[in-house]
Amino acid sequence: MKIKLLILLFTSTSYSSFLFSQIITDRPDQTESSTILSQGHIQMETGISFEEYKSNINTLFRIGIIDGIEVRINSNYLINDNISVQKKSSFTDFEVGAKFRIFQKDNNKTRIGFLTHLSIPSAPEVFSYNKYGLLNRLLISHDLRNDSQLGYNIGYNKYENYDGQFIYSLSYSKSLGSFGVFFEIFGDETTENSNLNFDSGIIYLIDNNKQLDLSVGRGINNDLFYLSLGVSINIF
Repeated sequence: MKIKLLILLFTSTSYSSFLFSQIITDRPDQTESSTILSQGHIQMETGISFEEYKSNINTLFRIGIIDGIEVRINSNYLINDNISVQKKSSFTDFEVGAKFRIFQKDNNKTRIGFLTHLSIPSAPEVFSYNKYGLLNRLLISHDLRNDSQLGYNIGYNKYENYDGQFIYSLSYSKSLGSFGVFFEIFGDETTENSNLNFDSGIIYLIDNNKQLDLSVGRGINNDLFYLSLGVSINIF
């Protein structure tokens, strides 16, 4: 049961948003961007996070299929030295999904989107929920003064035969030319557990189509601690 909870943690913390460059990404923070990838564009966002005994390689492909809708394919490769079996690394369950634009107008500083993923039980048993899951989020952002933004998500994840998980995040981010910084609180609630965490990080815009990121996260009421490095590329 513990390893499956860890899988959900890694899955949920692999997504994020940052909105102050030509390339618009869903990493490195945990708050998903409310902005939809433009029609005809394909973007890859990948990174690795490190904990004391675990590391996770996340790769997300985003495809703008029509105006206001993007398709998403997400994978995580988990390496866990705490597992007491011979195989200590594997892909976890793959996810496919879509992001939808709900509200966005040129004369309004608020944007609203909706994100949903289907988790497919495709991994070996110890790395999998072994059940289908539906992961949903409402995405809201507000442009503020001085090239800054406030974004927040609320969501609900549900796997067959598992308790549902309420998730939330609140992120403040600011553009500093080719650099950007963010500060964020995020967490989750189930009938058995309540986790509250903080993270912060920096991005660097290489050019209009490439971005690097570095972030660190820590649990407020738990022992979570991670370091994450990533790169995002707008392929075309």
